Amino acid sequence: MLTYLVERAVPPAFATGDPENVALHTRWAADTYQKVGAHWLGGVVTDNGMFSLVTVEQEATMHEYARLLGFDPQQTVLRRVILPLGPWLAMDKSLAREPRVR
Repeated sequence: MLTYLVERAVPPAFATGDPENVALHTRWAADTYQKVGAHWLGGVVTDNGMFSLVTVEQEATMHEYARLLGFDPQQTVLRRVILPLGPWLAMDKSLAREPRVR
């Protein structure tokens, strides 16, 4: 499986302050990811766009997802995830040294 960080513009009709609108847009996303065989791990909306983590068998699946939802390809960037990071990778505290300050 390949994992991508998907970066795109917030659609003009996506009203982040309206819970019903957010629920509708996330339903469309979830259904379309399922339709194309992708696994949506979650995402965030920032002041500079939308970002999602998605796993797929091939990159073409992400292009099909975007096509089905009518994204502007010029406003979507796929970045291949090389290494997911999180607390599950943290070294045991008893083995860790203090960080170096440069």
